[in-house]
Amino acid sequence: MSESPAGQEDSGLSQGPNPATLLPFHDPAFTVPSHNDVRAVTQRYSLTGSALARVTGVTPRTVRKWLAPPEVENHAPMPYAAWRLLLIEAGIVKPLGIPHSNSEEQTRT
Repeated sequence: MSESPAGQEDSGLSQGPNPATLLPFHDPAFTVPSHNDVRAVTQRYSLTGSALARVTGVTPRTVRKWLAPPEVENHAPMPYAAWRLLLIEAGIVKPLGIPHSNSEEQTRT
């Protein structure tokens, strides 16, 4: 059985995810990604549910929950960490990096 890209059935999402979902979590304008945002990324990069599961470290069943509309009983929102990892792996955003204080920098050098 061949697998089609996750979320392929809704072709009106090809413009990409909501730009507010691409912001860091701590940004006041950040918006939690909807199932449509997840679908938009998977469609743009032709990711299957299995490929998305491998990238984010979850099972394909979990991916199906992320892609399900919110009114469906088995829907689950995609956690921020998985969303950010997907965006980084896809090259949509750059890693934020881990901030270091000056004293930590001095002890490492």
